[in-house]
Amino acid sequence: MPHRKKKRRSILNRILRTIILIHLWFWGIVAALCILYSFMNPPVTPLMIQRYIIKGYPIYKRENIALERIPQGTQDMLIALEDANFYSHFGFEWSMIKQAYHKNKAADKIRFGGSTLSNQLARTLFLTTDRNYLRKYLEVQVTLIMEVIMTKPRMLELYFNYAEWGKGIYGIQTAAMAYYDTGADKLSKDQSMRLLSILTNPLQYTPHSYAKSASARQRMQFLRRYF
Repeated sequence: MPHRKKKRRSILNRILRTIILIHLWFWGIVAALCILYSFMNPPVTPLMIQRYIIKGYPIYKRENIALERIPQGTQDMLIALEDANFYSHFGFEWSMIKQAYHKNKAADKIRFGGSTLSNQLARTLFLTTDRNYLRKYLEVQVTLIMEVIMTKPRMLELYFNYAEWGKGIYGIQTAAMAYYDTGADKLSKDQSMRLLSILTNPLQYTPHSYAKSASARQRMQFLRRYF
């Protein structure tokens, strides 16, 4: 019996060491990429690869745009819609997470995320869109590492440049060219509102068909009321 207990303890210790080692490797890779992404733009993201392989969506020729070239009004509208406390929180809004937890429990499936802009960026740059608790677990870790290493303006800039805006369309500059044949810095207020309104479901709706989506209509109403 003592031998069996010792053997079992040895196996558990090895499993624990392996889990810790995997986490350390994961944290190290994410931290290294966060340092790189603080100064350079990722050439590709897991989301792009996922959409291309699984859905077959082409990847439009991407164009990045510096945050200072994106109109302040457009920045303010995005933050108001997605994460009003973006500049003051450390990656999480616990009230949103609590609400999402209770909604998911009632639905008996993961339907609501309570995600901040930081969480969304973590998924976009490092993870996938799959809804499961493993992804959420990894998302928490990536978000914390990003918040430690990156500045808020850089995170917002990356969000604008890598968010999904259609089938194979990533980034507001690419979206502006695809939908309006102009740069993001030249968009009218109404055009910016239409683009931001479809972020909840950019694969099914475009800025021209946003009115078919109840959530996009609500977002437009909010923007028109406050901006």
